[in-house]
Amino acid sequence: MNHVANSYDIETAISFASLFCPEIIEVDDCIFISEFYNGNIMELRELYKNTKDIEMFVNSWSLQSLVKECDVINSSGDYIEEFAKAIQYFWQLRVNSLFPSRDIVVEIGEEIMGEEGLTVTLYQKGQPK
Repeated sequence: MNHVANSYDIETAISFASLFCPEIIEVDDCIFISEFYNGNIMELRELYKNTKDIEMFVNSWSLQSLVKECDVINSSGDYIEEFAKAIQYFWQLRVNSLFPSRDIVVEIGEEIMGEEGLTVTLYQKGQPK
């Protein structure tokens, strides 16, 4: 905590917090990270035939999009994997607190839904709709 307090301003700290505790919304029984959702549920329903695939598509996030090119070169994959696990842990806490009766999975994997490299996504388990 001291590193963040001594190295960054409050705006940066809030940005970091939003990575780990994003705003999550529900649209037409789908759960989305609001920053990733474009308001196009009808198009998504035509493209993907079930809620799980819609949610996975919208909520998939390549961690390489966050890491600057020089950081990728200078850091080992271990750091990116540890970061992914932290994101997974906190996103899971977030969805569990917001939607306690739903079975929501936060998954880490390679190239989920066509994203580049290590990716994190979330979706409702067992949603055939």
